[in-house]
Amino acid sequence: MTASENGQKGVNANEGRRVIITVAGGGFFWQSKSLAKNLEGSFEFHYATPDDVSDHENKGLPRGTFHHVSRITTQADRSCRSKLVNTLVSFRDSYRLIRHVQPHAVICVASPIAIPICFWAKILGKKTIFVESITRVRSRSVTGKILSAFRLCDRFYVQWPEAVELYKGSRYCGTVL
Repeated sequence: MTASENGQKGVNANEGRRVIITVAGGGFFWQSKSLAKNLEGSFEFHYATPDDVSDHENKGLPRGTFHHVSRITTQADRSCRSKLVNTLVSFRDSYRLIRHVQPHAVICVASPIAIPICFWAKILGKKTIFVESITRVRSRSVTGKILSAFRLCDRFYVQWPEAVELYKGSRYCGTVL
């Protein structure tokens, strides 16, 4: 039965099948965009970005709702106090996001905000998927190391066949680009 046959005009066919996808800058953005385009039509998209939301809203991503999640930390943060505060704020933002959206799954593409998002998603019983950056062929990322060590992902994908050896339990199924 279609939405119009049911008398519910304008109801999203994917309602209830929500997915959160991380969207960060640079190459991470292009990988997230490609992945979202491949999933278009299957889910109601919610995007988590550490950047200003307006930086990504009109750049060809499939239609979805954008949410800001504070950066976990940056290279510029010199003091331990600043790093701790940023990390706690990022974990708080991620918790609020997961509770608000109630996604079927979260898909994180390489971005460091994957750590708090996957942590809370796992704690709250949501499916967690991490896709390592296409640039990681022979060395592990800090984000990947943490997610792998604490088993915060139900699925962990790498984008090069030789990268499977970098992370225990990782899978290669091709690239997202």
